[in-house]
Amino acid sequence: MSAAADVLVVPMSVGSLTPWVRAGVLGAAEVHGAAVLARADVGADDAVQLAAALALWAPGHGHACVDLAAAAPVVIEDLARRRSDGGGGIRADTGAGVAGEDAARELAELPWPSLDQWLAALHASPICRVVDHSGGVAAGRATGLAAVDAAALDAAFDDRPLVLDGTLLYTQRQWIDEQIVATDLRRRCAVSARPGTIPSEVDALLAELLPADAGQPNLQYNAARAAIRSGLTVVVGGPGTGKTHTIARALAAMVLDAEITERPLRIALAAPTGKAAARMGEALVAAVASFAGNASALGLATPLTDIVPTTIHRLLGVRGRRTRFVHGPNDPLDVDVIVIDEASMVALPLMARLLEAVRPETQVVLVGDPDQLESIDVGSVLADIVRAADDPASPLAGHVIRLVRPRRQAADSAIGPLADAIRTGRARDVVELLAARLSERPAETNGDASSAAPRRDVVFVDAGPLALGMSGSARIDAAVRDVVLGPLRLATAAAESGNAADALAEFARVRVLCAHRRGFFGVRRWNRTIESWLQPDGATQRDYPGRPLLATRNDQRQRIANGDTGVIVRTAVGRRAAFASGNGIRLLAPAQLDMVETAYAMTIHKSQGSEYETVVVVLPPADSPLVGRELLYTAVTRATTRLIVVGTTAAVIACVDTPARRVTGLAAALR
Repeated sequence: MSAAADVLVVPMSVGSLTPWVRAGVLGAAEVHGAAVLARADVGADDAVQLAAALALWAPGHGHACVDLAAAAPVVIEDLARRRSDGGGGIRADTGAGVAGEDAARELAELPWPSLDQWLAALHASPICRVVDHSGGVAAGRATGLAAVDAAALDAAFDDRPLVLDGTLLYTQRQWIDEQIVATDLRRRCAVSARPGTIPSEVDALLAELLPADAGQPNLQYNAARAAIRSGLTVVVGGPGTGKTHTIARALAAMVLDAEITERPLRIALAAPTGKAAARMGEALVAAVASFAGNASALGLATPLTDIVPTTIHRLLGVRGRRTRFVHGPNDPLDVDVIVIDEASMVALPLMARLLEAVRPETQVVLVGDPDQLESIDVGSVLADIVRAADDPASPLAGHVIRLVRPRRQAADSAIGPLADAIRTGRARDVVELLAARLSERPAETNGDASSAAPRRDVVFVDAGPLALGMSGSARIDAAVRDVVLGPLRLATAAAESGNAADALAEFARVRVLCAHRRGFFGVRRWNRTIESWLQPDGATQRDYPGRPLLATRNDQRQRIANGDTGVIVRTAVGRRAAFASGNGIRLLAPAQLDMVETAYAMTIHKSQGSEYETVVVVLPPADSPLVGRELLYTAVTRATTRLIVVGTTAAVIACVDTPARRVTGLAAALR
């Protein structure tokens, strides 16, 4: 039973929800929300009450809707995951969750309605609108988007708070957001943003900036050319496949095209987080710097470097609450091209607000990696777009271009093939790649590269059957210690001497990534362990020189973004927190920072959008509800040079064989 169930009083009008409250599935928001909806359907059957509560539950757990045909498995999986990472039911020795078994047993015994019962009750309920696709868009795919077909607007809003589409049940808000995105993107696919022939000078510039590899299709050139011509272009690919490199050159070609045709060109660059926006700016500057050897492109560099990437929220102009914005259907953004980086992190509601604020003639370019972890909010928009585009009959077919050649690692690196095998779900290939690189102890370098033996770029430290006693944990600790200690000692020495730049650079060379926060496999344990290696006598103060920092929320006052990393350094005026910025290194008093934590180790989620020379991935046990293909893929693709995977073969297989499951109807709507 959930502890929350002891204090949550379930209103009599929705008393049938009590078993789900006791099991820890439903909280106050879902219960009281269902009670409000029940007032409009006084005779609501128990199945309607539960369906309403789950429709409200879904957005809070990443889903756009609940699939009534598979509600129980999704709820069981989510509850097990929350218990596992929250500490409830976790065995301290391994971090493995008994929560999954408990949740499955408890929830399987609950009085779940049959699908037929659910559908019949909802069809009869006055609080549920049932979508009828027989009438086309006007009947079923109605949206709140001002620019869609007029016929759809009559059915855009409805006084019924629930929407049933087949077996998918939505709240009206999630339904309309999904339809706004689907309708807008389908329409943009039908628009040619650049009618007529592309000037030969523009085509020649693109061919010069994005030359073909011998014997390989020139996907970067194709993507850049598509971005110039189409109302919607989606460029996807893993880290290091050249997405920003391609977009920078596409923008240069757009600038040249605008100069030749004497038309204005206003470009906006945005990303979902401040950290991602800053990295987008750095990557763009680096990409434009490579124009130096090209006389044709050199003159186009300034207009591009003058563009300052921002967050989507700032671009739209937050008004009061973060869900309301200055720019929208009645006050669209005055831009001709908008590029959204890290689009996999953009949630459904934010994508809907963004597209509402973009004029129909504006070119939209989405860039990202659909195989990474999805957004922490509702939906999996980029992944749904890619899935829809795989259907040749979809309007999106041909508008998604996947870059596949990894350029971040060396050509003979095993990291790229390993990541690709994970992405495509080839568990046997992943195991074989790791088994070929099995090692008990990666060679210790102590930070002295000249004395190091030749190192393999991928090493697998087999943790199991993890001897749950001291011998097993000591062996794993030793393997991690050998890898991380050298760079971290150099970072600590630089911080002690007041050299912030070197401290930040050395700290950025290596990172331990975990799925869990707690337990043997968790971030907290590894931060304490690594801290004890570097501070054997115990840190006398919390903010000791060399302590790596991770910002855990945005701090506008200090211009620190959630996910930014820094390090404590010793200076002439005392200890200071050093953070890198576009204008150099900023030094702040530790007391000025509201929310930071030690970051020798961090969660894989927090690492998204970053890269490190050496990455140590500490996998959760195979029975952890946190195992997942996107989790492993994201962790592996953070490494640029060296990857150490600590875990069991069973955990690796469980990760690869467990793709994410976000319940949405967007891919179907886009088709």
